Amino acid sequence: EIWTDVSGMMTADPRLVQNVKVIPRISYKEAMELCHFGAKVIYPPTIQPVMSKGIPLWVKNTFAPEDEGTLIENKLSTTGNIVRGISSIGKISMILLEGSGMIGIPGFSKRLFDALSKEKINVILITQSSSEHSICVAIDEINAAKAKTIVDEEFTHEIEVKRLEPLNVENGLAIVALVGDNMKNHPGISGRMFSALGKNGVNIRAIAQGSSEKNISAVIKTTDVKKAINVLHEEFFETVFKQVNLFIIGAGNVGKRLIAQIKQQQNYLQQHLRLNLRVVVIANSKK
Repeated sequence: EIWTDVSGMMTADPRLVQNVKVIPRISYKEAMELCHFGAKVIYPPTIQPVMSKGIPLWVKNTFAPEDEGTLIENKLSTTGNIVRGISSIGKISMILLEGSGMIGIPGFSKRLFDALSKEKINVILITQSSSEHSICVAIDEINAAKAKTIVDEEFTHEIEVKRLEPLNVENGLAIVALVGDNMKNHPGISGRMFSALGKNGVNIRAIAQGSSEKNISAVIKTTDVKKAINVLHEEFFETVFKQVNLFIIGAGNVGKRLIAQIKQQQNYLQQHLRLNLRVVVIANSKK
């Protein structure tokens, strides 16, 4: 048993999403994926012994011991949502090695990762184009400057003869991940994820998905993380109501009547149209 200050593992970070839900059952592999991407309830190395022995693990709340909590076990739960949870990592930099000199030439990836490894720079995410023209790696933002120095040194000759471009570094990024072992049995999860993000103006800088299909990761701007996680949580966990945030600019006679109508019809909209209207901003010409 692990006693902590939350009632188990959540479908998303409760500091970012208002309507999070407790995950009643989760497999060890799913829990490890969520913890890697920011969920801090468990620390993977400490649960390795019970995981290898197949011992179930309860996560309980010290301040609410009557809550059921989350059971982590080897067995995959087939009940509940297809997606088990949504998590994120902030303060990410993306480094991009590209150039025509990489195409068809083995060893570029090995040299890149060896250079990063020598400086003890951890690689969080990898994606490579099928043309082999570029390889993209996500690392901690704190290591970005060191990574550029060491990689440019490693490929000095290739850069000088224009076979490669100098390493490109992009800061101010984050990774958002969908996690769930059941996702591999349901086609279209990636499409729903990217469609939801696209419709809400969240630009995706890079995508990574393992062949096990238990994790779909997207690199986005740090400033879009809260919006992205809320959008994805609504898409995969809040199917009862469609939430619409209203910004009402102009609170004179017409604006006041509109606000009154929304208040009057809120229950009707929820019951008959499954629509939850939230007035989040009211402004006039002065304030």
